Amino acid sequence: MRFITYNAKNFREIEYIRYLPPDTRREIDVVSRVIPFKTNNYVVDYLIDWENYADDPIYILNFPNRRMLTENQYGRVEHAMSGDYSDQEIIAVINQVRLEMNPHPAKQQSNIPVLDGEKLAGAQHKYRDVILFFPSQGQTCHAHCTFCFRWPQFVKDLDLKFSMREIDRVIEYIRRNGEIREILFTGGDPMVMSPAELSRYVDAILAAKIPHLRNIRFGSKSLAYWPFTFLSEFNEEAEDMLGILRRIVENGMHVSFMAHFNHPNELETTVVRRAVAAIRASGVEIRTQSPILNNINAGADIWAGMWQTQVELGMIPYYMFVERETGPYQYFSLPLARVYEMFTEAVRESGSFAKTVTGPVMSAAQGKVQIMGIVRNPATAERYFMMQYVRHRDYLRTFRPFFTEYKEDATWIDQLQEIPAESQIETRGTPVARER
Repeated sequence: MRFITYNAKNFREIEYIRYLPPDTRREIDVVSRVIPFKTNNYVVDYLIDWENYADDPIYILNFPNRRMLTENQYGRVEHAMSGDYSDQEIIAVINQVRLEMNPHPAKQQSNIPVLDGEKLAGAQHKYRDVILFFPSQGQTCHAHCTFCFRWPQFVKDLDLKFSMREIDRVIEYIRRNGEIREILFTGGDPMVMSPAELSRYVDAILAAKIPHLRNIRFGSKSLAYWPFTFLSEFNEEAEDMLGILRRIVENGMHVSFMAHFNHPNELETTVVRRAVAAIRASGVEIRTQSPILNNINAGADIWAGMWQTQVELGMIPYYMFVERETGPYQYFSLPLARVYEMFTEAVRESGSFAKTVTGPVMSAAQGKVQIMGIVRNPATAERYFMMQYVRHRDYLRTFRPFFTEYKEDATWIDQLQEIPAESQIETRGTPVARER
């Protein structure tokens, strides 16, 4: 694999760099100081239409542009880079901008579990039945998505990472918490690890034989960004990687590969389709998820096409997320009302097998909250959002519908006031009806 970062020599070796005018290269240089940038030769050579790069969704997914910062933020960083600032002063400006971009949305740092008085800094335990594990060797990706809510994982200058090399203490924590049925390997991307590295973690879990731990998930963008991971003619370690997946299944555990596809273009190459088939042949199911993103996939037809293709390839549409309030949020976010409209239209057009998808969902501080509908009081014409938590820190609060105020331009749940419970059933004596 040939990784490409802006400040690395091999960035200038990209054949397509001649298409990028100096102003564009300058924008990449400035913004990539704040938002970590890395891509690779598969993305560059297979997925981007360089004749129309500025509007190409995969280009926007990988290459930062100035609109991903506010004009004030961009100006401060550019000024620091252009002036008489020392390296330390430039880093200080960049770090201040990063801290303005809400690096830990949804209070992620409050999810760190504790074992014998010691924090497990490479794990998160938000929902009672699942623990997230961040293996140290997996805290990078094959390429960095510009929208990624975990962009702080790739920042070297601030202490914003979750990571852990040691699995034994996580296993002990799981052993003592009988409600945990599932471990999710996440990052970064656990599939950047070598099979030998991943195997050490997986084999330790299998050897522990914890009776209540029944499921393993791997959250990964590798199918979209480096499918060669799973194809032996391109990668001599592919069979070892697939062997790990088979070994988990043979030990009686359920394995789900959580594939991140953000646009139908990522599903079009022959190699990604063959990689999907190889993973499925190992006995592992593939579930798909993505946020809905302005400037990339903000269209019901895009989502309907993506879900239909995923179903045809044997994958299971799982989540449509609302873009989290972090990083270049103002560039990718969309009004919740518009998101709900696109979701419902896409599901209607996608056929029965795509109706497994849950959405639109916001991963908020208390849990994953789903927009169920927009409702109207026929007596007053007032509108409301109807919502429910499909995941909550307190599992007893899941799947209980509630109403919030309706705002046309709201992009996140904390911009909305919840309607008091006594007002949720009736308003002025008139039942609230679902808006059509």
